[in-house]
Amino acid sequence: MISDLPDSILCHILSFLPTKYAASTCILSSRWRRVWISFPNLCFHDRLCLDYKPTLTIEDNRALSKFEKYVDKVVFHCHWININKFSLHCYKLKNLSRLEFWVTSAIMHNVHEIELSITGQDRVELPECIYTSKTLAVLKLNSDFVIKIPSSGICFPSVKILQVKMFYPDNNITKKLFTICPVLEDLSINAYLNNYNLVTNLNISSHTLKRLTLELRKDDFRYVAHQVMIKASNLEHLYIKDYTPVSYVVFNHAHLNSRVFVDITSVFMKAYNPAHCLVQLLKGVSNAKFLSLSKSTVSALDCAFEDYIPRFPNLTCLEVEVGILGWRLLPVILSSTPNLEALVFAKTPNSEVFVFEKDAGVTAKFRWIEQRRVPHCLLFHVKKIEVRGFDGQKEELKLIEYLLKNGKALNTMIIRFRKTWLQEKLSKKLLMFERGSETCQIKFL
Repeated sequence: MISDLPDSILCHILSFLPTKYAASTCILSSRWRRVWISFPNLCFHDRLCLDYKPTLTIEDNRALSKFEKYVDKVVFHCHWININKFSLHCYKLKNLSRLEFWVTSAIMHNVHEIELSITGQDRVELPECIYTSKTLAVLKLNSDFVIKIPSSGICFPSVKILQVKMFYPDNNITKKLFTICPVLEDLSINAYLNNYNLVTNLNISSHTLKRLTLELRKDDFRYVAHQVMIKASNLEHLYIKDYTPVSYVVFNHAHLNSRVFVDITSVFMKAYNPAHCLVQLLKGVSNAKFLSLSKSTVSALDCAFEDYIPRFPNLTCLEVEVGILGWRLLPVILSSTPNLEALVFAKTPNSEVFVFEKDAGVTAKFRWIEQRRVPHCLLFHVKKIEVRGFDGQKEELKLIEYLLKNGKALNTMIIRFRKTWLQEKLSKKLLMFERGSETCQIKFL
C-alpha cells in the first residue's frame, strides 16, 4: 500500500529521515530506487555513517575518505529538480574541495536551506557560490567559517534566516556583513571572545531585521572588554545572553514592541559591577511589550536600585527571576511599568544565584519589604500573576499576600509549588488571604 503512494508523498515521508536511512530504501524494489534519487533533503552526518573517534588515526583517515566518497555518490546519483535542504555535520574533511562541489551542486538545484558544521577542522572558507545564491533562504553555519565581504556590496541576497558561530570575530566583518544582507529577518550570533584585542566591537545594523539572538561566551577565565551596538528599526524579538557584559547601545525604536529576553551571567561579577551596562541596555529596549529578566540579571540590577531603573511605558507582560538578591528591586520594577497586565515571578533556589562580595547584608535583602506606595499597575492594570517555584518561605507568603491585597484588577493568581506536598500544607492558608479584587481566582499547580 505504501509503495502505491505518489512519489511526492513518499519523498515527503523520507524527508524526516537522515539521508543514510532514506537511501537504504532503494534495496526494496526498483520503484523505491526511483523515489530516493528524487529525495528533496540531503542530510549527511558522519556519526551515522562512521565509527566516530575524536582523535584521528590512519584508520580514521580511511574512514574520512569513505564518508566523502559516500556523500559524493549520493550527490552524483540524485536527480533533483529542486532541493529543499542540504545539511553536512562532520568532524573533519580530508579533501576540502569536496565541500565546494557539494554546496555548488545544491545551489545549482535551487536549494532553500543549507546547514554546515565541521567541528574538528581549522577555519574553512565558505564556498563562494553561497554569497550570491538567489534561492537560499536559510543559512546555518554551526562552526567558524571564513566569511568574506563580497565586492558587489550585497551578501546572501535571499537569506532571511542566518545563524553564525564566530570565534574571535573581526570588528570589520561584524560592522559590514549584516548591513548588506538585503532581506535578513532572523539573525543568531554565537560568538566566542578573547582578550587579545583590547576591544571587540559587535555592530549589528539592519533595517529588515525582526529577530536577534545574541550569545557571547569566553573560552577562558580572563576578562574581555567588548561593545555591542544594535541598530534595527523593525526589531520585534531580542534575546541576549552575555557572559562578560561591558557596553551596550541599543537604539530606541518604537517598533521594538514585542519580546525582550536578557540573561547576564558573568564570572567577573566580583571584579566589576555590570549594573551600568544593564541599565544602558534596558534603556534601549524601554518600548518593549514583553520583558524577561534572568536571576543573574536581577542580581546585577539590584546594585543599581531605583535611581537608575528605566521606565517601561508599553510593557504589558513581565517575567522576573529572584534569588537571594532582587527582592527589594521588585516593587521598583513594578513602579516602572505603569501599564503592566501580567506578572510572572519565579523564585529560584538560593544556591544558584551569584552574590556580590560587597553586599555584606545579603540576608537582610532576602526579604520582601512592603512599600508605602502601591505601584499604579497593581491598582489598575495587572490581571494575571503567576508565582513559580513557590516553596512556602516567609518572604514568599508576604509577597503573595501583598499582591492579592493590592491587585485591584486581578483576575487570576497561579501558584506553582516546588514540591507537591507543600500544596496540601499551605493551600488553605493562601486561600484565606485578603483579596483586593472580587473576581480574583487562585489556582494551585
